[in-house]
Amino acid sequence: MISVVCVYNNESVLKVALLRSLGSQTAKFEPILLDNRDGRYRSAAQALNDGGRRATGDFIMFIHQDMWLATPTWLEDAERLLKTLPDAGVAGVAGMSDRGRNWYDRVKFSISVFGADERAEVGRVHHPTEVQTLDECVLIVPKPVFDRLPFDETTFDGWDSYGIDYCLSAKQLGLKAYVLPLPCSHCCARACYPLWHFGDLFKYEKRLYAKHKRSYKRIYTWMGNISWLDLRLRSLMTVLGPLYVRLFPNIFALLKRELAGCRTVLDLGCGHHSPLQVCNVPFSVGVELFEPSLLESRRVGIHSQYIRGDVARINFQPQSFDAVIAVEVLEHLTKEQGIDFLHRMQEWATKKVVVTTPNGYVPQDTYDHNPLQEHRSGWDVDTLRSLGFHVRGSAGWKALRGHKGHVKHKPAFLWERISDLTQPLVYRFPKLAFQLIAVKRTEKNRT
Repeated sequence: MISVVCVYNNESVLKVALLRSLGSQTAKFEPILLDNRDGRYRSAAQALNDGGRRATGDFIMFIHQDMWLATPTWLEDAERLLKTLPDAGVAGVAGMSDRGRNWYDRVKFSISVFGADERAEVGRVHHPTEVQTLDECVLIVPKPVFDRLPFDETTFDGWDSYGIDYCLSAKQLGLKAYVLPLPCSHCCARACYPLWHFGDLFKYEKRLYAKHKRSYKRIYTWMGNISWLDLRLRSLMTVLGPLYVRLFPNIFALLKRELAGCRTVLDLGCGHHSPLQVCNVPFSVGVELFEPSLLESRRVGIHSQYIRGDVARINFQPQSFDAVIAVEVLEHLTKEQGIDFLHRMQEWATKKVVVTTPNGYVPQDTYDHNPLQEHRSGWDVDTLRSLGFHVRGSAGWKALRGHKGHVKHKPAFLWERISDLTQPLVYRFPKLAFQLIAVKRTEKNRT
C-alpha cells in the first residue's frame, strides 16, 4: 500500500486536482492530508517528515496539491514498478540525468508537458530510468528508506530544494533515484515566471550546493543547473533581470502593461498556459475549444470561470469586460473569420482589445494532438492598422526566428539574447518583428 502525504494551502486546488484523481484509483491507499492554510508548518521538510512519520504504507508518496494522476491504476502501477527496483531510494515523474550534452539529452519525465518543444519528447520515459535528481512535485520513498533518511529540516527550512537534497542524500547511502513511466499532470503556473522572482529558490540552491559540492561539481535539476559558476550567474541575474525585462520586454511584460487597470478580462482561445496568469487581473473568463487544454488551465486555476466554446462562434453581451484579449489566436482563423472576430471583440470590451499574432503567415500544422493548432491565415502591420489597431513589435527581429518561433541558430541561449537586443528596435518598427501586439482602445467609442 502507498501512503499519500500532501501538505496543502489551497483546499479548492487540492479538491479539483489531486483528490479528484485519487478518488478514481483502483488501489487502496492511505491519505495523509496536512492542512497548512494557517502556516503551522515552517517548511516542506517539517511538514513531510510529520506526514512520513504517520505513514503505515510500504511506500510513502509525497505529492503536491496540484498534481493530477492520469489513470485509475496509477497507484497500483507505481507500487508494482517500485517492487522491481530494490535499489530505489526515491522515485518520481520528472527529473534530470547527469548524462548528456544539453538539457534535451538530460531531461527525463512521464509528466504531461503541454506545448513542449518536440525535442524534449525524447526525454519521455517508457521504463524506470535512473536520474541524478527529481522534481519535487512527486517523490515516492520506500518506508524503510524514509525511516532511515528523513528530510533535512535544518538546512532546508523553507519550501525549495528539499527534494533535490533527498535524491543526492539517498545516493550517498548507495540508493538511486528513478523516473517512473506514470502519466500525470502538474497544474502549476510557476514556469511562467522568470527565475529572479524566486529569491527563496536561489537561497536554498546555494545551501544545496554548499552541502553537496564535494560530491558533485554540477547538480542538474528541473529548474536549472547548480554549480559555482551557475550560482554566480544566477546572482547576477537576480540583480539585473528586472532591469533586463524593462529594457527588452517579452510578451508577458507587454501584456501585463496593457492590462494594467483592467479588472475584468475575456481571454479568447486561452489554451492551457495563458500569459494572463502573470497579469494580476481580479476576474477573468477563459474560452477554449480544445478540451485537454481547457482542463489543464482549469486545474492550474488561471481564470475565474471557463467556457468550452469556438471563438469564431461564441457571443457575449456588449461591454461585458474591461478588456478582451486573443493571444496567438487570430492566425488560426481564416481571414474572413478573423475580421469578424476582431469586430465582435470590440463590442464586448469597454476599455480595449489586445491581440497578438505572428507577423505575416507562418506555416504550422497540427501538434499536441490538437487540430486547432493549424495556421489558416497571416496578419501584417498594415492590415491591423487599417482595422484601427495600434501595432507594436515583439519577440525580436523576424529574420532570427523560424519554426514555431524558435531561434534558427545555435547556441540557442546566445541567439535568444541577441534577439532580445533587437526588441527595442522592432517594438517601434513592428514590420521587422517576428510577433505583433495590436491594441485598440474602445473607451472613446462608448461616449
